[in-house]
Amino acid sequence: MPETTTFFKLAEADDAEGLAAVLGDRSDASRIRNDNGESLFLFCTFRGRVKCAAMLKARGGLSLHEAALAGDVSRLDALLKQAPWAVDLLSPDGWTALHLAAFVGNDDVVILLLEAGASGRIMGRAFEQNLALHAACAGRRIGKPAFERLIAATGVDALQKQGYTALMIAAGNGYETCVDALLAAGADKAIKLADGKTAADLAGERGHADLARRLAP
Repeated sequence: MPETTTFFKLAEADDAEGLAAVLGDRSDASRIRNDNGESLFLFCTFRGRVKCAAMLKARGGLSLHEAALAGDVSRLDALLKQAPWAVDLLSPDGWTALHLAAFVGNDDVVILLLEAGASGRIMGRAFEQNLALHAACAGRRIGKPAFERLIAATGVDALQKQGYTALMIAAGNGYETCVDALLAAGADKAIKLADGKTAADLAGERGHADLARRLAP
């Protein structure tokens, strides 16, 4: 059996044919993980290795977290019906399915997970210790209706590990969709980081002058 490093070298090169060949007919591709706990599919998706990601998705057998990232609603629904208790499990690399779907903007998946009882209050345990709400603002791809559902499930001014609110993250990224939804939900523009910076300050520093003016406390 090939070493784990072989699989990830082929994935890094986006060599879909080579990766498919070494995987053969094994059905446990989702269990092959690197030292960070990433599966092959997560690794390829996050790094833009689109050929390998597409090949892995087409093979089927995606895990709960992979299906959330892939936007595979039918697969995710089937997995949740088999094991509804798994909806809030952290992946080996530290994310809930809700984090992953929110980050990449898989709105249908976000809504499905919330309707299945997923909690918006679970902190990720990866490099970015945040909530799915913060991940959505960082990813800048979620739609307003799904984001509004996420706000309702989380709380508008929840803080991530370093003290950022969702409004701060959305403002710094210039993501007006999330800014608008957060303000409509009553987000506090005056909350400050430890260094005294507000959402308006972060928007201004990153060149989003119009947002900075709107967000001035």
